[in-house]
Amino acid sequence: MDHGDAALPSDTVGPLARPVGVVESTMRCEDLDLMFRADPSLHSVAVMYLDGGIGLINRARFAQLMSGPFGYGRALWARTPAGRTADPAPMIVEETALVADVCEQVSRRDQVRRYDDVLVRRPGGRLARVSAARLYETLAALMAVQAIRDPLSGLANRARFLHRLTAACRDGDRSGITVVYLDLDRMKHVNDTLGHAVGDRLIVSVAHRLTAAADPGSVVARLGGDEFAVLTRLGAGSRQDHAALALGERFRRAVAATDPALPAGAHSTASVGVAVAGPRADGATLLREADAAMYRAKQAGADRVQAVHGVGALADGHGDDVLAAMDRGELRLFYQPIIGIDDGRVWSVEALVRWQHPQRGLLTPDLFLPELRRVRQLPALDRWVLDRACADVARWDAVLGDRAPQSVNVNLTIDTLGAAELTSLVLDSLRRNGSAPSRLRVELPESADFAQLQGTVHQLRDLRDAGVGIVLDDMGAGSATLRNLSALPVTGVKIDRSFVAGMLDNRNDFAVVKLLGDLGRSVGIDVTAEGVEADEQLEALRQLGVRFAQGYHLGLPAPAEHLTALLRTGARPRGVASIPAELAGRHRR
Repeated sequence: MDHGDAALPSDTVGPLARPVGVVESTMRCEDLDLMFRADPSLHSVAVMYLDGGIGLINRARFAQLMSGPFGYGRALWARTPAGRTADPAPMIVEETALVADVCEQVSRRDQVRRYDDVLVRRPGGRLARVSAARLYETLAALMAVQAIRDPLSGLANRARFLHRLTAACRDGDRSGITVVYLDLDRMKHVNDTLGHAVGDRLIVSVAHRLTAAADPGSVVARLGGDEFAVLTRLGAGSRQDHAALALGERFRRAVAATDPALPAGAHSTASVGVAVAGPRADGATLLREADAAMYRAKQAGADRVQAVHGVGALADGHGDDVLAAMDRGELRLFYQPIIGIDDGRVWSVEALVRWQHPQRGLLTPDLFLPELRRVRQLPALDRWVLDRACADVARWDAVLGDRAPQSVNVNLTIDTLGAAELTSLVLDSLRRNGSAPSRLRVELPESADFAQLQGTVHQLRDLRDAGVGIVLDDMGAGSATLRNLSALPVTGVKIDRSFVAGMLDNRNDFAVVKLLGDLGRSVGIDVTAEGVEADEQLEALRQLGVRFAQGYHLGLPAPAEHLTALLRTGARPRGVASIPAELAGRHRR
């Protein structure tokens, strides 16, 4: 079973140390020479001085001394006390010293002594030695293992899990490949009431229980924080829907079990999502579907399991199925609020498409956009989304008045952005639905590079001049670069969620968020932070002067009527999270 727990080398020098010869400083060099000759494995010796000092004699350097010029070294040095030839200030460390720290100290030594042995002090004053080469080899092994391993739990980390998931979905038949996604329900409570040290013990305990519950060959991982995942495969011949729920229930019970080794109150239940791949699923979609299922379980009351099976099966269908679904009225637009950080107001909403499939339930775009892209029918969907979003904005104006969102963000694909009739397509939709151009903001996809967008710059400029906002999505990631920002007629940017997620713990992520916030203010464009999932992130963004935020912490994607009801009451937008679980689609288009 791959838990990411490959044998981890010791991170302290004690287990690496080997016995070292110890001699008195008064020993004659000729006697020490005989000692080295008698034991070829003797790499160095520690020298004890009469005043209690400790020196070190390196075998290779001593041999060079004794050979001397023209072979007369032994005659010249034979009766000299060995202490006079020793390094009087060797590097000595405690056996509990960390390998990484010792390697750093070794690297700062002068060139002549850099690869001399390091002396290790054992309990009782006994000495041992470890070579610089062994220290560096161990450090390299530590870094290699830790690159794929979560340091707290010992499980595979996110990078390792994604690598194994991608490989599993790439090799052979993908049917039955399953991702179980778990999120602890009480982690914040445990940290707040018992402290983070106890919270860490709970994480380790859950890791052990998930490992014990997993089948051989599974990959058990900690994705970060209090989120875990298991990659496995359902047995052939089993009913996927029943088997997926049973699998999720096994892991839910494992987490819910009380660990007597933990303090009272230090336990948690888990919300569990299970996604089973169809014959053509990809790893990224499978993980997102498991994540979404987990979130539905949490919204339904937590400590329960939600499952979806046959992920990716639509890839075997036809784009015409989606177009027919459009005609049958099965497509839905969900809206996620974009909030003013200072005032908490819903300033805009992002339109996100869903398919209410008659057999498979609510489908996120990951499951049907690839097929539409393959048959070149994405512009048809773009037109539908644009028309519906403009109509909903007009309806909100009529129903909500001043409480209506100021604008709606609509994602357009490269296929539509490159069309010669882009300007007329957008403006005609606004006129047809009675909405002003200022009420629409077009989002440029992060997958578009500058070469793809260059041909549509003049149309984007026409739209901007007419009052339509132009927003560069996922700034800082993928193809959304500063070059695009300087060359395109943008009125707003969205900071990629990966930087927002890491800004509290990673100086580089924090610097990127600050840079984009400062840049937006200096050039007069709106800046929105995506993926906000905690009050701490929101406060940090406020301190940095970022004006707008979007994320599950502030509001889930919801149907227009739910958003209308929320805005009519004037309640805080995160109340959107109380919509029925089956309507809570987490995925952006």
